[in-house]
Amino acid sequence: MDPTAWFRWLGVAGIELRANEQTLAIDPFLTRPPFRRMWFGRVRSDRSLVVTTIPRCDAVLVTHAHHDHLMDVPEVIQHTGATAYGSPNTCQLLAILEAQEEHVREIKVGDQLFLGHFQVEVLPSEHLKIPGFAPGPLSLRLQPPLHVRDYRMDTCFSFLIEVDGRRWLDWSSARSEPALPADVLCVAPSADAAYYEALLAVVQPRIIILLHWDDLFRPLSKPLRPYWKPPRRAFPPLKRVDLPAFRQLIKHIAPQTKIFFPEIFRLYDLSEILS
Repeated sequence: MDPTAWFRWLGVAGIELRANEQTLAIDPFLTRPPFRRMWFGRVRSDRSLVVTTIPRCDAVLVTHAHHDHLMDVPEVIQHTGATAYGSPNTCQLLAILEAQEEHVREIKVGDQLFLGHFQVEVLPSEHLKIPGFAPGPLSLRLQPPLHVRDYRMDTCFSFLIEVDGRRWLDWSSARSEPALPADVLCVAPSADAAYYEALLAVVQPRIIILLHWDDLFRPLSKPLRPYWKPPRRAFPPLKRVDLPAFRQLIKHIAPQTKIFFPEIFRLYDLSEILS
């Protein structure tokens, strides 16, 4: 009998879940503008890449409105007819980028979404502080194509998704509260040991899927590599995230928990990775 739940990692924070004939995407981001576009010039979604990589989709969950979570969502909506769910800033940006109104839904913390085979609980989240990208209202003069800095976040969400009798927690918060127990925990390797100790004590996942570890400015035509950590008062001042060290940290904190590094775009049977 064919499995009923599958997933793909789309790079950065992007996840695709499939259940029978339905597809749910979270933060699909494929275009990956180069680093210089953070400050100069405008950014456009790579339509051909998005259409080829995500040929079908029914719903898109957006954790927050930064470009590496949102900028390809309008293209996904346009060619698949999916409905996107996000914060007020997310919905306003989608409207500016000409997403059809009937395919955009504003959500808030505490909402329960029933999306076919997927039951979603919207959880509060807190984004890491990034200089120059603080939360706030959008400019009143935005016109596409946008600058990276135009993708300004307001509310940030995490999502607890129930599918095929399993609980999948997409955790995008810099705080460990208020996480909930789940079979699968998707998390980035961007915090200290105390954070993961507190988070894993609550979630108690059977498996951790690592995401948002790769260099989001490196095009998909090149091999993936870990992102640069923010500058520090040490030598060397710049250092890429250390994936082996993260694996060892999790092994020390929760030796019974499996750590899974998915290959980008490979389709996995959720039952198999949990076995």
